[in-house]
Amino acid sequence: VMRHVDYVHWADHVESLIVRHNLVPASMIDVACGTASLALELTKRGYRMNGADACDEMLDVARKKVLDGGHNIGLYHRSFLELEGLDRHDCVLSLYDSVNYLLNHEDMGRMFGYVHSIVHRGGLFIFDVCTETNSIRHFRDMRERERGDGFSYTRHSYYKEGIQFNDFKIRFDDPDRDVQELHQQRIYPLKEIEQVIEDSPFTLEAAYDGFSFRDPSEESDRVHFVLRA
Repeated sequence: VMRHVDYVHWADHVESLIVRHNLVPASMIDVACGTASLALELTKRGYRMNGADACDEMLDVARKKVLDGGHNIGLYHRSFLELEGLDRHDCVLSLYDSVNYLLNHEDMGRMFGYVHSIVHRGGLFIFDVCTETNSIRHFRDMRERERGDGFSYTRHSYYKEGIQFNDFKIRFDDPDRDVQELHQQRIYPLKEIEQVIEDSPFTLEAAYDGFSFRDPSEESDRVHFVLRA
């Protein structure tokens, strides 16, 4: 389902942001790491990585990938709001619009507090969000059907009252079973995100139009934020 994602490109951009913001991280953690594809790519580049995710089934896949590759990546079953007790890192990542899964300002504010508790003083929190322009341009009423290795799926994406919906119906070949997943992401105006950041323990150091160093706007498809602890 995620085979279209170029994790090398994402890792390149993470490195460019770290360099631009003068950080040489001894350790990083990817929150909402999924099956650890980005963490693995960054590990191959010499970074000491860990990962956390709310979905234990995705972490099972991540654990197998880490073991098969002979890598040393700590993986933790934690949501955005369950990060207490984790070690501090020099940099926290949360990418591919994972923050959009927080459906209200209160949870976003709590998330910033939890993330701040696992970042060393002077470290960075790098995350991105999708915009309303992205939802309207690409997902206002998008339907697709695909087949993968041992499964097929249909997807209906639609945007309604500030929420981006992605409705997946997945059929597995062996065993023969159907699974339905409904993903909901809140699409926030940039000013609202900036206000929550202002009320958080972080300092907003920069925001960029996706995969660039240009100033962002509501016309951007994606915006990367760089916060300093």
